[in-house]
Amino acid sequence: MSFAIVRTDRMHGTYNAADLVSVKYQESSENKAIENGHVVLLGALDTTHREVFIGGKPAVDSDIGAIALIATPELMADERKKNLNEFRNEAGEIARGYRLRSGDIFSVTAEALTPINGTAPAAEQVVELQADTKLKLTASLTPDSTQIGTVLGVEDDFIVILVK
Repeated sequence: MSFAIVRTDRMHGTYNAADLVSVKYQESSENKAIENGHVVLLGALDTTHREVFIGGKPAVDSDIGAIALIATPELMADERKKNLNEFRNEAGEIARGYRLRSGDIFSVTAEALTPINGTAPAAEQVVELQADTKLKLTASLTPDSTQIGTVLGVEDDFIVILVK
């Protein structure tokens, strides 16, 4: 199985540590694995770790200020795994998240997105939240949903996204 890959091309969190968060992903209070390039809704602080947020699935209309892009450095303990697409944040591990800020640019592989039916990712497509950790591509913003940004273009395997 191939997992999503993320690039933090131009993210505020790269230079401003206040936009970085530590996240433990959970569904229904159970620790779950999450791939880089997915997004979480930041919740309460974890009671067992200082400065670690519990991340959950966003809703379609979640506030963009409470969303974090998962982008943990790919360090793999299993020496047989050598490719970035073999990395994911395992259940219970603390992942790195980037709070999204207007003007940020990041890139993800197709595994991190839900595409428009039968359409390849392309420039000018809208990137919005859905009730999932994957971002969703649409031709135009769905009513009552939160827009994350737009696709700037496609570079090899990466879809480049500009945050709104």
